[in-house]
Parts: sequence; structure tokens; C-alpha cells
Amino acid sequence: MTMSPSPTLDTMALDTLVAAAARSGAPRIEPVDLGGRRYWIKRPEVLSLRWRLQKGNPARSFARERRAHHALLARGAPVPPILAEAENYLVLPDSGPSLEAMLAENVATPAGRRRAFRAAGIALAGLHAVGLAHGRPVPRDLCWNGEQITFLDFESSARAGAASQRRQIMDLVQAIHGVYALSPHETPEVEALCQGYHDADSAGIWQGAQRWASRWRWIDPLTRPLQRYEARYKPLRRYKELMALPLTLARLRG
Repeated sequence: MTMSPSPTLDTMALDTLVAAAARSGAPRIEPVDLGGRRYWIKRPEVLSLRWRLQKGNPARSFARERRAHHALLARGAPVPPILAEAENYLVLPDSGPSLEAMLAENVATPAGRRRAFRAAGIALAGLHAVGLAHGRPVPRDLCWNGEQITFLDFESSARAGAASQRRQIMDLVQAIHGVYALSPHETPEVEALCQGYHDADSAGIWQGAQRWASRWRWIDPLTRPLQRYEARYKPLRRYKELMALPLTLARLRG
């Protein structure tokens, strides 16, 4: 096990977190509150045989995520510091509410949400500017503490070398689609995200995403029956991924 204690985390608190992290039978992601602060323990998934066949070996996936986390820390990416770790857990500080929580639960004021989503667009463009990619920057994997965006859950970023432009384009597409999937209509938040990215884009990724949207415009008419089905029969579904498709394509092509 290696540890990188935070300057504000004393030895006793760290020992408490490590003991909690090593506990068997605990959930995959677990919050722990100590001294008025929240920390998160993340462990490998426990999967049935069926899901292992579909998603792969969870231990290897977790190892990839740990490697990716260290690689991004070394590059100065906005990811949380690792307070303690082992093969079967990571201990991370709380980074504030996710953008999904801010949108779905109306956390913060409207102006505060717009500021957070704009910051997310700028942060994603900054990640791309230094040759990196997140892999799946959806709202639940981006957190805002009132001052900065922190990226979570980026195991696909563990690939060696710089990220391709295609991966960065897909980052942007997934970020926009992820907001529309939570709220399948135009909102100030999605406008702020796109404007923040567009203003900070120094790698030409926005133009690449526009070309991608033009090439894939046929996916909207092809999936319209499924979009109508989702709207009619899945009204309580959290993620309206099919309904988000035409909005995402229109946003990028507009």
C-alpha cells in the first residue's frame, strides 16, 4: 500500500480511513465523514458472471483506473489527490457535488449552476489542450466545489501516450449528450458548458465535433421511433439518452 496524506489529514484520520477502506463486504463507493469533512472510498466492482463477461475483470479495470489516476496527477490534470490506496481501494477527498446533482436536484442558484457548467467546458478544453482525454465526461463524473472542476472515473484514459483527436472529439460529444440526457431540452447549463468549451478550445476540437455531427446526422431519423418510445414509455427514466441524440447533433451543427 502507498499513501499520500493530505496536509490537512492527520495520522489518526488517515488510519481510520484506511481501516474503513480495507473492510470486506463494503459497497463499491462509500462516503466517510471525519472531522466535518467528507471522503470517498472506491473499490472494485463485485460482478456476477454475466456482468463479468460483459464488462470484463473488475480487478483489472480498477488497476487501470489507478494507473490512469496517477498518470493524470503527474500531468497536473484536475483530478482529486489520492490519500491512500491499495490493490482493492482508493481513498479520495470530496470534490463537491457532481454536475448531475446540481442539475437534477437544483443544487446551487441558477447563476451558480451556469458558472459550474461553464467551468466544466473550460476544464475539458484545458484537458484536451495538453493532449489528454477523459473517456466519458458525463455530468456525474464532473464535480464542482465552488471554485474548480474535478474529473472522476476515467479508467479509459489509462492508454499510453497522448490522446487522439478522435477521443477528444468523443469527449466533447459525450459531455454535451450527457447534459441533454438528464434534461432533454435546451437549458442555460448546456449553453454555458458549450460556450465555456468553445471559448477555451485551442486544439480545434469543436470544429472536429461539428464535422462528426454532420457525418452522423442520419442517426437522428434512424432512431426517431426509439426516441418516441423513450418519451412515451420511459418518462421516469433518469437518462433520456435517445431523446438527447437530436439535441446533441443540432447543438454541434448549429
